[in-house]
Amino acid sequence: MNRKENYTPRTILQNNKKVEKRFCFLINLLYFSVLLAIGIVVARYLFLWMLPFVMALVVAASLQRPIGWLVNKTKISKNIFSVVLVVLFVLLLAGLVAIIGWQLMLGIITFVTDKNNIHLIEKTINGIAGGFNEFVIRFSDFLSSNATDTLQKGIDGISTSLMGFVTDLFANVATSAATAVTTSLPMLLVSFIIWVVASIFLTIDYQKVITFIMRQVPERHAETVELTRSLCTNTIFRLLRAYLLLMFITFIELSISFSILGVSYALLIAALVALVDILPVLGTGTILIPWAFIALIMGDFKLFIGLGITYIIITILRNILEPRVVSQQIGLNPLVTLFFMFLGLRAIGIFGMLLFPVIVMVLIQLQESGKIKIWK
Repeated sequence: MNRKENYTPRTILQNNKKVEKRFCFLINLLYFSVLLAIGIVVARYLFLWMLPFVMALVVAASLQRPIGWLVNKTKISKNIFSVVLVVLFVLLLAGLVAIIGWQLMLGIITFVTDKNNIHLIEKTINGIAGGFNEFVIRFSDFLSSNATDTLQKGIDGISTSLMGFVTDLFANVATSAATAVTTSLPMLLVSFIIWVVASIFLTIDYQKVITFIMRQVPERHAETVELTRSLCTNTIFRLLRAYLLLMFITFIELSISFSILGVSYALLIAALVALVDILPVLGTGTILIPWAFIALIMGDFKLFIGLGITYIIITILRNILEPRVVSQQIGLNPLVTLFFMFLGLRAIGIFGMLLFPVIVMVLIQLQESGKIKIWK
């Protein structure tokens, strides 16, 4: 027979507390899961639409301290300094992008319009096809005549198709680039104008915008929201500092590699590749991999092998250093940083790799400050 349990007031109270704790945990879990789901949807589907305004808010927040310092020193209107600094920032950024883009365009046009490059590629492809044909002929004793003919026709067909592709690429790359630029230019121009105008207005009225937003927050949550905003700003700047450090490390690695390989303008090219590496979606492979295959096609096996080894070393070191450097800057454990970077990548793409560690860091600091209670 089972013993009868004694339901004393104490045991009933303890059971009720356990049930209450579990219920609170489930409510908190559901609440933060809904917030996370909304955040993922916004970041994944609405972020590109909101990008000009998000960038404008970043510019406005970044310029508040220098504007405040200038106003205190000169007693000139904040509106004037807001317009001047935003315009200077835009001109500097636009000039940098224009110089890099123009040099890149000139390099591509020079390469594709040089007939010597086409002839060299033809010679390389024909040489590779001839080598495969000789290999097939040597082993023809072990193959039937039909198999030998099929292999040779296949090799000739691949080399012909490859040459046709290269010829079309060289002939149409300028036209394709011009078409792509012409098609996307109107929207880019509109987005650029909206970004500049929004940056000016937000820089002038930054405090009013922040005050208006804070007024919409219930008073009991106002302090938590303000702390969250401050933590987000600080964490994002620390994250940017971490990626600037990674970009510098990549630049040093590339400079050494290019110098050893005898690449002309090694420092300039290393700086450009390091700049591309820090951009979302892109990376060193965006430049090094096509460059290596071009070197292979042109018969420069030393450069092909050197670029391949460089890419492998940079990729390995980046995967080792990135979690550590980012974790040191934002104060997260490297394993936790790596986990949430991967989770963000799978959830919303490259942007998630930057966003998720920031969210986790802010939640940890809010937990430590006692503003929220998510875990023990």
